[in-house]
Amino acid sequence: MKLLHLRIACYLYNQFTDYDSSYLQLSTRYPNLHLNKIEHVKALIVWLRSWGCRQFKSDDEKQSIDSIMNWYNSIKSNIPGTNVSLLEYNLSKNKKLIIEAFNNLSTRKAATRQRGDQLIDVNIGPVGAAKTLFALRPNLFSPWDTPIYNNFQLEGNGTGYVNYLSKIQNELKEIKEELKETDLNWNDLFEYLKKEHTSYPKLIDEYYWITKTQGCDPVVIANFINKTV
Repeated sequence: MKLLHLRIACYLYNQFTDYDSSYLQLSTRYPNLHLNKIEHVKALIVWLRSWGCRQFKSDDEKQSIDSIMNWYNSIKSNIPGTNVSLLEYNLSKNKKLIIEAFNNLSTRKAATRQRGDQLIDVNIGPVGAAKTLFALRPNLFSPWDTPIYNNFQLEGNGTGYVNYLSKIQNELKEIKEELKETDLNWNDLFEYLKKEHTSYPKLIDEYYWITKTQGCDPVVIANFINKTV
């Protein structure tokens, strides 16, 4: 990934969505989420709904809250600290931890749904799990959506998610290397990309959301601009 292409993608992301606004509201109010506190969990669920997670139904909010709090209490001692970043994180060494945390959350019940004359369980699922992990540790984890992991032919489970984080980690390393050839410092990246959040993994996820979910190719856009100037 080239810095120019990331910059184009982040610009398009800003124009296409208002997702950053609701995320900034959550992260500003709760910069360090503690999901054993009901107030924090309720705020998380409000944000998840704003990001399209319809499995968190208002009528079943207690079920969603209980599932997230029980999950957090079961894994909180194993979750890395807030100062841990994906760029330096040893994914190979900690692969099992992430897979277990992801699968444990993804398979928990979020709500029920009527199907005919039966009620069926609706799980938090892979998208809800990824977004929750991201909200919990935005410097380490990343959101994703179904078109992204399908496009990369990744499984919608913990193994697929670790592989996704590995892709993001490699992209971040490439960007950091390219920055050495510019006047920009690593910490200048968010201002350069005109981003108000400070999650490095999310920057790459925004690129993937533009390219995989929305089907826009920053490389094509950059080449077009170069040919017309």
